[in-house]
Amino acid sequence: MPDKNLSLTQNVERLKRYAFLEQSVMRTLAGWLPGAPEWEVKNEIGLHIWEDADACERLRVRLREMRTHHPEKGIPEALRHLARELDCAANTLELLSTVYLVVKKALLETYRLHPTLTYPVFDRPTIKVLGELTEIYERQVAWAEEMVARLRHESDGGGDGESVGGWEEYIATLFAAAGGVDGAASDIVVPARPTGHPLLLPWKECQREPGWPVFDPDSDLEPDRETQPYAHREWRFRHYLNEMTAAETIGSILWMTPEMPWEFQYNTARHLWDEVRHSQLGQLVIRQLGYEVGDIWQVVQIYNVMMTLPAVDQYALLTTVIEPNGMPEKRRNIEHFEDIQDDVAAAAISYDWSDENYHIRWGKKWTPVMLQTYGYPETPEEIAARTEQWLLVHTPVKMQVRMAEEAGATLG
Repeated sequence: MPDKNLSLTQNVERLKRYAFLEQSVMRTLAGWLPGAPEWEVKNEIGLHIWEDADACERLRVRLREMRTHHPEKGIPEALRHLARELDCAANTLELLSTVYLVVKKALLETYRLHPTLTYPVFDRPTIKVLGELTEIYERQVAWAEEMVARLRHESDGGGDGESVGGWEEYIATLFAAAGGVDGAASDIVVPARPTGHPLLLPWKECQREPGWPVFDPDSDLEPDRETQPYAHREWRFRHYLNEMTAAETIGSILWMTPEMPWEFQYNTARHLWDEVRHSQLGQLVIRQLGYEVGDIWQVVQIYNVMMTLPAVDQYALLTTVIEPNGMPEKRRNIEHFEDIQDDVAAAAISYDWSDENYHIRWGKKWTPVMLQTYGYPETPEEIAARTEQWLLVHTPVKMQVRMAEEAGATLG
């Protein structure tokens, strides 16, 4: 035990740094989701993005209880600089080795230590929150250590080990110069960013593992649901597996809109994780049908074409056009799979349908805020109409055109 416990003011300043770092790693991972080609990494960090956002929210709630309603105020520029530099990793290995093995590992160590620094009775709510976050971070860091070791072994074969170590050392030095997790005084000179590390975000094209097949829009023929129920099921869940592109789109939107309120970022991190789970329900059914994920064509074109639009247009198109247009189809599919007694498929789409209801609500809530924040003269109805017209021309997915037309859209 320390000779003297943290005062409430000292406690608040530490918790503000914790919350800022949680938000920062969440945003970096979201921006990098399209850029990591490794499928396992995409699936895992999709969950971690939500867990980090939820950790930040719980810390912000605790700070409000301690009469701190603007935890983003007073964050030192050195810590903000660290957050920006985390985005400048050159590849997945550098991303994971710095976000997890430098920042998250330091947070984990501090979360374990913090209960010994504060008053065990007066500050029990903080101890409870950090105890629960410790369990989450132990799992996250353990996964990252294993994945980094695997990627490092692969990169050593290509001669990249030295550059990876240099980037990790650079971020660790920046972190120490910024006072680390707890804000300790430091006289470390901030180094310049190593060469070969331009900012790659936002990713204009989403990345996949080498050799994976790419979607051919011309051969995307939808089997009839009633006369070819099993072929239709396979076709539909191939597209569900490709909901990863929706998660990647949301990740880039989240990264590109730092001016939006924290509540938007929190909701959007959950939206992202929902889309990863929707991809996972596709993965589950596809594997039951005897395929591996790498056997399935990847609809990378939908992310790539969406990224030709500004972030506000992308968000409005996704949440006020594409997702609402898809709701009647989801209901028909639930009823169809119940009729043919495919309980797994019916349950999967039922959960998707439930999630999408929330996404549509968030779209109605946040699209007007985005329009105001970024100076758009349009109403939500006008941007929905304009982006739907864009969709009818530019989407590579025929199903999206059909759903829009069923909802009453015509090319004007």
